[in-house]
Amino acid sequence: MHLIWENLIPNLVELWKGKFKDLDIKQEPFVLQPLAWENIGSAGASAGKTIPSAFGARVPNVATETALFTAEMWSFWSLYIAPIMLRGRFVNNKFYQHFIDLVGLINLCMQFDISDKDIKTIQNGFVKWVQQYEQFYYQYNAEYISMCPLTIHALLHVADSIRATGPVWAAWEFPMERFCGTLLPAVKNRRYPYASLSHYAVDLAQLYQIELIYDMQQELSLRRQPTTSSRLAEFKSDSYPKAVLRPPYRVSEILLAMHTKIAQSLSTRFDTTMAVARRFVPRNLSQWGKVQRIDGGDLMHAADVISATENTRDATYVRYQLLVDRNARNTRAQPQFTPKNFYGQLRNIFVLNVPSSRELRTSSPSTLLLAAIQTVKTKEAKDISLVFYKEENKAGPIEVVDLAAVQCLVGRVYDTQRKWWGFIDRSGPLAQAAFIDEQ
Repeated sequence: MHLIWENLIPNLVELWKGKFKDLDIKQEPFVLQPLAWENIGSAGASAGKTIPSAFGARVPNVATETALFTAEMWSFWSLYIAPIMLRGRFVNNKFYQHFIDLVGLINLCMQFDISDKDIKTIQNGFVKWVQQYEQFYYQYNAEYISMCPLTIHALLHVADSIRATGPVWAAWEFPMERFCGTLLPAVKNRRYPYASLSHYAVDLAQLYQIELIYDMQQELSLRRQPTTSSRLAEFKSDSYPKAVLRPPYRVSEILLAMHTKIAQSLSTRFDTTMAVARRFVPRNLSQWGKVQRIDGGDLMHAADVISATENTRDATYVRYQLLVDRNARNTRAQPQFTPKNFYGQLRNIFVLNVPSSRELRTSSPSTLLLAAIQTVKTKEAKDISLVFYKEENKAGPIEVVDLAAVQCLVGRVYDTQRKWWGFIDRSGPLAQAAFIDEQ
């Protein structure tokens, strides 16, 4: 935490601004012009509206408000916003690629499980990164020696630290720093501050012990507990063990175009004709505004059911996964299906009860949870693992998919350099669809 996000990343930003320790570096190729920083800062701050609140606090303007940054904000900016906003900004792309290499090493360090091979990659990676840092920034110029603080050398010992203490999340300072943050309001007496802290620590420890001994976590919790009525308003299906639907909820007539989309989904699912599929789609359907991935997963909103306000942070864009035939263009070849990621805006969530039917070849009734998603035409970057889409491709066709295909929530950042939107996907390989052959 202190090494990377309170020292290394802020120092890199100061270098890119040409303001590092009052050095005369304005003409260096790694320095970005003030207009570029104005665009980077304003775009990053504006991205708070298009990044879900579950991803973290809004990030301030990195050009003018770095004093407001916390370690958590620096972390999010460096790992998710900066790779999008800095792309194509440098005169020489080697500086951008050097930064992306750093992001890759940081992500590797933060893995929940880490292997000996990963540690070796981290060790070799930081050695190479530090060597390139000296070549690109310090340039072996005695006047620039202050560009090599102890925090640069400390990167060479990250792998050794992981070997000794485990993954970085097991030893970083975030828990302690947050605990220290809870202590400050406990100081009620300026004359005897330490007595106030001692009383607070004792009271807190006693409450924890009471909770554990008498199983009173809910009774002593200061957080609002879900009421019986709110739990009854949820909808769960045994066929979808990883999802729970949450209010708002309504039963209303769907448009003819949406009726056709749902029928197309059924036609594909049950391998039947559109005429048959239409008969099993009622005009009035149950519609839900939110879906929660259980066990700590994302809470995704349906844009057509939930009204957005001025200060709403967009939680409607999702990543979903479908099987795609790799031989679709070759009609003579056997189908070969592989999972492929797609992105779009979740518009609605439908609950459809399907009866047993000879026409659908179903032997028992079932409940389907369907997601209506407004697709976007995406393009993967060649130089970095990022997915973009153009503004004019924002409103693509509606696609109705099984809710199990919807994997996670994603954020968006607007790339003012290329006029593209970049997706922020925190899930990585943890959120993947499970395709089960029912035959």
